[in-house]
Amino acid sequence: MQIFCPIFFSADVCSLCSWELPILVKGFKKDLSEDDLYPPLEEHRSKRLGDKLEELWQEEENFCEKPSLWRAIVKMFGLKFLIYGIVYIPVEFSAALFQPFFLKKLLDYYTPNQKEISKQQAYFYAFVILFSFLFRVLSFHSYRMALSVLGMKVRIACCSLIYRQSLKLKSSIFQKVTVGQIVNLLSNDVSRFDLAFTYLHLIWTGPIQIVVFAYYLDVTLGHTAILGFVILTICLLLQIYLAKTISSVRMKVALKTDYRIRLMNDIISGIKLIKMYTWEKPFAKLVEFARRMEIEEIRVANYLRIISNSVKILLTKLSMSICILTVVLTKLPLTSQYVFVASSVYEYLKTSVLGILVRAVIYISEAKISVQRIEHFLLIDKERRNLGKKVKRPNKITNDCILKSNNDLRVKAIGIHLTNVSIKWDSSLSVDTLKDIIFDAFPGELIGIIGAAGSGKTTLFQAILKEIESIKGTVDVKGNISYACQEPWIFSASIRQNILFGQDMDEDRYVKVIKVCALDHDISLFPHGDLTLVGERGMMLSGGQKARINLARAIYKEADFYLLDDPLSAVDVYVARQIFEKCILNYLKHKCVILITHQVQHLQDANRIYMVDKGKVTLINNLEKEFTRKIDNNSLKIKKETLKKYNLPTEIKEHRSTGAVARKVYKSYCKAGGNRLFTCSVFLLFILNQFLGNSLDYFIAFWINIEQEPMKPEVKLFFTTDNCLYIYIILLMFLTSITYATTWIFIKFCMNASKNLHNEMLVKIIRGTMTFFQNHSSGRILNRFSNDIGSIDETIPSMLIDTITFFLMLIGTSVLICILNYWMIIPTIALFLIFYFYGLVFQPSNKNFKRTEGTTRSPVFSHLAASLQGLPTIRAFSAEKILKQEFDNYQDLHTSAFYLFLSLHSTLGFWVDLTCSVYIGLVIFSFFILGTETYIGDVGLAITQSLIFVGTIQFGMKSWSDLDTQMTSVERIVEYTELIPEIDNGSNPLSEPWPNQGNLAFHSVSMNYSTNIPAVLQEVSFQVTAGEKIGIVGRTGAGKSSLISVLFRLFDFEGTINIDAIDIKTVPLSELRTKISIIPQEPVLFLGTIRKNLDPFDELTDFQLWNALDEVELKNKIVSLPLGLESMVSEGGSNFSVGQRQLLCLVRTMLRRTKIIVLDEATASVDVETDKLIQSTIRRKFQGCTMLIIAHRLNTIMDLDKILVMDAGRV
Repeated sequence: MQIFCPIFFSADVCSLCSWELPILVKGFKKDLSEDDLYPPLEEHRSKRLGDKLEELWQEEENFCEKPSLWRAIVKMFGLKFLIYGIVYIPVEFSAALFQPFFLKKLLDYYTPNQKEISKQQAYFYAFVILFSFLFRVLSFHSYRMALSVLGMKVRIACCSLIYRQSLKLKSSIFQKVTVGQIVNLLSNDVSRFDLAFTYLHLIWTGPIQIVVFAYYLDVTLGHTAILGFVILTICLLLQIYLAKTISSVRMKVALKTDYRIRLMNDIISGIKLIKMYTWEKPFAKLVEFARRMEIEEIRVANYLRIISNSVKILLTKLSMSICILTVVLTKLPLTSQYVFVASSVYEYLKTSVLGILVRAVIYISEAKISVQRIEHFLLIDKERRNLGKKVKRPNKITNDCILKSNNDLRVKAIGIHLTNVSIKWDSSLSVDTLKDIIFDAFPGELIGIIGAAGSGKTTLFQAILKEIESIKGTVDVKGNISYACQEPWIFSASIRQNILFGQDMDEDRYVKVIKVCALDHDISLFPHGDLTLVGERGMMLSGGQKARINLARAIYKEADFYLLDDPLSAVDVYVARQIFEKCILNYLKHKCVILITHQVQHLQDANRIYMVDKGKVTLINNLEKEFTRKIDNNSLKIKKETLKKYNLPTEIKEHRSTGAVARKVYKSYCKAGGNRLFTCSVFLLFILNQFLGNSLDYFIAFWINIEQEPMKPEVKLFFTTDNCLYIYIILLMFLTSITYATTWIFIKFCMNASKNLHNEMLVKIIRGTMTFFQNHSSGRILNRFSNDIGSIDETIPSMLIDTITFFLMLIGTSVLICILNYWMIIPTIALFLIFYFYGLVFQPSNKNFKRTEGTTRSPVFSHLAASLQGLPTIRAFSAEKILKQEFDNYQDLHTSAFYLFLSLHSTLGFWVDLTCSVYIGLVIFSFFILGTETYIGDVGLAITQSLIFVGTIQFGMKSWSDLDTQMTSVERIVEYTELIPEIDNGSNPLSEPWPNQGNLAFHSVSMNYSTNIPAVLQEVSFQVTAGEKIGIVGRTGAGKSSLISVLFRLFDFEGTINIDAIDIKTVPLSELRTKISIIPQEPVLFLGTIRKNLDPFDELTDFQLWNALDEVELKNKIVSLPLGLESMVSEGGSNFSVGQRQLLCLVRTMLRRTKIIVLDEATASVDVETDKLIQSTIRRKFQGCTMLIIAHRLNTIMDLDKILVMDAGRV
């Protein structure tokens, strides 16, 4: 990144054309990257803006009965916004009024036989018109850039506020709000501010300008000239109505987009399980259905938008038609001054007032909806202000990576006291999750917590952490808390950063923690030791490694109380004993440790043991032998870990295309929109529409010449006033019909493209390889499905129609001017060459920064998703400040790219308008060369046509530039549509049922995750006879999980695997995976109903589902829910305990009825009673099935037929 931004040294209007020059030169010579970005200006920094808006929002919450985000934004930015308007609006009014006034004077000069205006006066009028344009150009672009930056700052502040609020959300709130909704707020909703603020002043200045110009026309041209304002007013009211309708549709679109993003987030998070279950099709159909519902609303919104745009395009002609019709019917003379002065006024009002006013109404209405959605999110947890007051956590940030514990300020540990506390996760439930709890903890104690799956053990920890509000009783915590959650939270960073997470590096303590958590051997195996990056969600780590890093983070923190939620479930007996003795009993001997565990043999050393059962927390005085046997007779474990030795010293960066947007991207978009015939028909309609528009303009000039100039008698004989009027009306009606037909077909084309690109990307993503998902974070993928799809849905159609209209208008108007004045042929060719040069110079940098803006946005989403997954840990470590700082850093990087993108846009607009002003001057002065013998209609038409260039061409060039840069969204989606799917060498489906026995044979199977690292499986060979139950054990890096991966063909491998003598490589993937069932270690539930989670294909009856649930003792739990099988599963299955989720995964396997069953440490995270239930159910329901069991507890594998021991990828 560059050291400073050159705008520091450019403080005037000239900055629009000076400080970007080095960037343009560099962008022309090479592809720009993040290294070419400048640091953001201090006033643009996320922390500064977020702090200020947060302060104002807290004032709203504390002192206002109804807090308003709008009011907070106005307090923060209102004054500056008002100053911009006060300075600019008078300048715009004055320059706009000069033009029609002096245009009338100039046209008077060309009136036949006039003697009042001399040539010198005409030159003066021409110069005034030219300088009024130049003056507007100089002021307008500085003003627009200032407002665009203001909108950007509002967006940055709101993003920061949303993220800060997300860090305060309690765990129970995630039954009401999802990650997908928050991602949508940060991607689509806040982007409305970038557009809305540019147009805000037009809300009040637009109506004033309409009144002023109406008065001017009435005084100058007479009452008939203001009749066009009837059409103008009708169109304005229609546009406002359409804008409000679009806003209401936008709210519906946002809700449906939220749901689709939530689905995609679920799919991406659980893609491995989806593949192993062969659920790609039902999940794809689910997303496609959600997409269809979303597209229907988007189609309505786009129809309304383009209808509004069509009204704007026809506005000048419709307004003038009323004026001309009135003049003809009242027998008044139809003069050039009347037609072209009125036309220039209506054209100005159309482009600079009405068109922008309507956009203002639309964008402001959409921004209002976005503010309401953000406001609703900010107020979703009204009690959050008490969240930070529960435990004093005097940690402070020392640098951008760590938090420092301030021991001098630390409150002395007194204890934890829960008195008659009752807790309910969901207010709709009739039964309390925990009821009348009495619980105490003091320094130096070891307290054990035991209980069955779903009994409320983790809920007890949530209550102590105050992640969930108690509905009764008091929770008193005095002292610092450290917390290790049940499901390890690992973020995308190095192992060291995951462990330190908020504290200074104390090397002695760090080394001790590594040893007592049994991580020293694992770290020695990593290519970069503890500096190895672990990937998103710790994808480079095994379950056991994640659990121990999660534990090490908790142990490293200096605290009074250590809440450890089942930390021993993923390690073998030796490691478990080492951790318990060296870490819990020795290292933490002077601390209070509250341990949830299912390994009750360790609790012999506990001071107290609490049993959680049916919502009650009961103190057990003595751990009797009989009870010990009941709880766990054989709690020995075999270590589960597969070290994935990826040699990745740095995170794989997101691919960013370089150079111009490839032609194939446009071809892909057109192909997605329809076949060639349909696409050509759309563009031919646009050409016909422009031809009719130019023909109508030329005919008016011809008509005026007939009325004002001496003509041949035969010409006047046919082209009578009445005949001319009839021709004019027919052309106008034809033009109107073609305009709306073009709009209608164009929307169909765009919606086809949007739907097809999304569905094609969805199919390629859902059928992508596991390697792809390991190398691409969920934030990157969700960015495609949220921001990029949002651009294709709503932004690109508007920009595409604007760009097409602009190019055809530029060509049509230029040809018309050259026909009217041949002296303009050379300047017109020069104009086109200059515009081509602008495109050549500006577009490379513009597209590069747009691409960079897209790629720098992805880490914002990834950081948000990672933060939401680890909220309890983040708050337990008081790490909110460092997470906010990192979020602000990501935002600042994005702001650097976005600000340069805005600046280049403004600079391009400035030079385009400046060039157009010079061209207008050439048009005006060229008629002085031709002399006064020129037809006055030709002069009026040529000048008014050239006047359209200023603003319109700048807007068109901007639309073209925006389209080209927005097409990077299509490019990014096309990139994903070209992903190589999973290799499926399977031949035709098998003709007979397979497998009918379940024999399994591995022959010389080798597999590696990458070509530059050693194989994780090496010449593995073994056989399993049908019906045998095989236990698979092994140390870290042995290759147990890799063995399962190749069985499901998640990764390519060498050698052969036969099931019933058939090579699985010859079996279609979908058929292979449907014939094998798996119960995973980490149970995954998906968004949707319980029924859909068990039977996504809707193939089973209610009786079958209830019977399977009854088998695992979950029937009563599901019956107690309000909707039974139709009850919704919260995001990530958070409304079920880990044990209950595991039982639901068992139900899935029971319902599949396959011959081969795989258990991947299925009972590692459940209590012994649940383990016994699972084991007994498996032995009862899967008799005669071939089973591969990766196990921890010896009682799980002791009665198996064979034990397969793996070491270093070999058997």
